[in-house]
This record gives sequence, C-alpha cells and structure tokens, in this order.
Amino acid sequence: MRLFNKILAAVDNSEASEYVKSWAEGFATFMNSNVDYITVFPNIPDIYMPVVGWNKELEENLNEAKRRLFSITTEKFKKDGFNIHELEGRPDDTIIKFSEDHNYPLIIVGFKGEGKSRVPVGSTALNVARESKTNVLLINGRFRKPERIGLAEDLEHNNRSSLLMAFALSKSLGAKLFRVHVVDQHFIKNAPDYLTSELKFELQLELSKSVPGVDVEPVILEGDPSFELSYWAIKKEIDIMIFPGSNNRLGLVVEEFLMQAPTNVLICRGL
Repeated sequence: MRLFNKILAAVDNSEASEYVKSWAEGFATFMNSNVDYITVFPNIPDIYMPVVGWNKELEENLNEAKRRLFSITTEKFKKDGFNIHELEGRPDDTIIKFSEDHNYPLIIVGFKGEGKSRVPVGSTALNVARESKTNVLLINGRFRKPERIGLAEDLEHNNRSSLLMAFALSKSLGAKLFRVHVVDQHFIKNAPDYLTSELKFELQLELSKSVPGVDVEPVILEGDPSFELSYWAIKKEIDIMIFPGSNNRLGLVVEEFLMQAPTNVLICRGL
C-alpha cells in the first residue's frame, strides 16, 4: 500500500539524523515511498544586525560552518542515491514551506532526550509539528518495524482522517492497532454508575470496529488524558502513537504527551 508516495526527512549532523534516516528508509521499504532529505543552515537573526553590523570574520565563520554542514550531510545521505536539499533560513519555517511547496504528505523529524527535556519549547521538531499543514512523524530512536500502534480517539467526525490513517498504517506494517479513548473526567465525576457503564459498553462497541486485515483492540481509560495516554503507551510499549492534528495547533494533550512519553508520535492532518 502506497500510503505516503514521498517522504521529506529533516536532517543535520546530529545523532538524531541517523534515527530520521532509518525511519525514512524503513517507511519507504514498507510503503514503497520515495525519500528526500532536507538540511537547513540557520540564519543569524536579523535583529542582531543593527547591533553588530557587517563583520568579515563573522561572515567567514558562517560560510565555513555552512560548508561543513552541507559537506557532512551530503556525504551521509546523498551517497546512497537520495536527493538532499541544502537550504538556508529558519529551520522550522524553511522545512514547512519546502514541504508545502513540493506537496510532501509526511515530514519526519527527530528529537532527543526523555521526560521534560525531550522536546523543549521552541525546538525545530515541536514547531514543525505545530505549524505544518501536513502529517508529521516525531521519532527518537532507530527504526524497527512497528508492531503496536496506538490511536488517540476523541470520536469527533472531523478526526475521521486519523482513523483512516491508523487503519492504513497498521495494515501496511502488519501492526496491531489500539483505539484508545479517555473518558471525560467531568462525566465520570457526575454521572451515575449505570450511565458510566452504559457509556463504556457503547464505546467498547465503537472502538472495536475495524477493516479487513487490521487487528484492533479497544482501550478505554479514565483520568487526565495526557497522563493516562502517556502511562498507557509506555506500559504497552507502543511503537507509534497517532494523534489527530489541526493546522497551526497541536493541543495541550498532545504537547504534554510529547513531554512525558518516550514514544514516537505521528500528528495526522489527513491522507
């Protein structure tokens, strides 16, 4: 199944780029996708220039740093026959604009660390995930064939695309799909027990629905959504957690999940 006809993988000379490369090429193998790489040399903020003005030594140092970055990334990625686009600018804006201009259905970006430090506010990965209009996969380790995929379900009609994405991805990879819903805390606190039981029964039926070739397990949780989803994903060793995303917004649950769980995350914005 050709879920993503082409993939844009954002790389630099960091260790995380090796992870990005392994995921881009791993996905390409299973989904018959084409992979392009992009590396961005960051510009000096314009607000500094009125203060320091033009400086020959600074210019020479920047040119040398850019040459070194492009040389390293070319050696790492172009030698295997892949295209690598070497650009300058603000990394997150440049990656997003390039992906939109060339209609990439998936961007893969890497991030490092665990816990509260893994996706610092303002990082390129987080900004790309927030601002992009396309699907974004955030990864933090080397590729291994995903066997367990989680889908965070809020059961709203406008998130149907994330369900279709989850089915297609699970089928392409031969992975088990967990459809997960966290019951609203206010409902649990105020509803009589019989209504809570009835709701969970109906949710179980809805979340059990699948398509041929996909093994689905329904999961119903209670409590704080970001904490419960993070704890559950870690406990179940989920390989990819899928969240529905809207343009220019991730939402508090997704951002808190990213801060808490060392799980690869796919922000779905449509097929």
